[in-house]
Amino acid sequence: MTLKTLIIGGSNTVMQPGYLSSLLSVMARRGVALDIVADLAVGGTTSAFGLHQLKLHEQELADCDLLLIEYALNDAFVYGDERRPFRHWARFYEGIIRFARERNPKLRIATLVFGARNGSFLTSVPAIDAGIAYISRWYGTICIDVSQLLMQRLGREVVGHPSFYSDQGHYARPVATTVVANLIADELEPALAAPPRPAALPPAIDPEHFANARALDGAWLAKRLGRPAVEYANRRFSVAAVDLGRDQLRFDIDKGMLLALSYVCEPRTPPLDLQAGDQMHRAALLKGGVRDGTYKFLVSMLSFEFLYGPTLLDMQQTRALTLSGGIAAGEHKLHVPKDSVRHETFPVEPALPIAGILFTGNLKTCAIERPSTPQLSTLDGLAETLPAATA
Repeated sequence: MTLKTLIIGGSNTVMQPGYLSSLLSVMARRGVALDIVADLAVGGTTSAFGLHQLKLHEQELADCDLLLIEYALNDAFVYGDERRPFRHWARFYEGIIRFARERNPKLRIATLVFGARNGSFLTSVPAIDAGIAYISRWYGTICIDVSQLLMQRLGREVVGHPSFYSDQGHYARPVATTVVANLIADELEPALAAPPRPAALPPAIDPEHFANARALDGAWLAKRLGRPAVEYANRRFSVAAVDLGRDQLRFDIDKGMLLALSYVCEPRTPPLDLQAGDQMHRAALLKGGVRDGTYKFLVSMLSFEFLYGPTLLDMQQTRALTLSGGIAAGEHKLHVPKDSVRHETFPVEPALPIAGILFTGNLKTCAIERPSTPQLSTLDGLAETLPAATA
């Protein structure tokens, strides 16, 4: 049996050699060939980025047989156990499942649940893992809780031992990754042996899930905003972005919110300033691997939960945001994402490559502005020029 497979996930899936290469070999020996038609995994990303990726690769999604999802570890790292962030996360994860099934009713979906070294799964019930299990049962998808299987079969002493992980978030190679691959195969093989049963989608768990979110990529933004697209490429993929430089990018959204910003982190990337009403937030965009010279660039995503506070779950507001490079001192609320580092200096020639946005509601305005000259380049009649809705 050969299954055309699309993959979304984080660095455990990107890592080569890692669990994925072992899993492909194990499954092939068992007579199940996972033919990867699109590997959209990017290190350090969450389910928000996974939804964004699927929105931009609808055709591959419609044509594949199996969707593999691996974000549990990163999602738990970012969203934790607090009520509002957890429900916001669940809207992303349910959105992935519903959107994928809407585009491909015959699609098999399998979510892999990994845990971090010293993760909460060692001593308690982990919220994100439990949420994935609940949503997976609701939609009849495959959920392979690797953390739970490891605990049941190897015990806390083995799984909690420092040698089982290479660092805080990655299984040690080659022993632990091979163990993990075989555990996944033991669950995945029988689950895939059953014939797919296309069925109508059940009612949504959360009526305000993000399946209908809209995604715009950097190439589209560059074209509509009259800016040249900047291409970044490595051995795995290429991405187009529009460089904001010293300018501002303004959004007005009716009955929705800006969910996340996809960007390219390079050595000249400054922090991001976000003006929301009378509040100024500053978000650190720099990744340690870029700062230290390990990587020339990294594709990243900044989620905007930190902006909304107690209104995070309110999808009926009209919101206005202005984004710009933080290249000068000033009063602001500093947000340092858990996978970013503080900027110690401001770049002389800032580069702020925007690779895409993910949002809900009606995007009324998307305009590039000079700080002192409004609407240098703007999208007029935005409702008519946006790509077709993916609802």
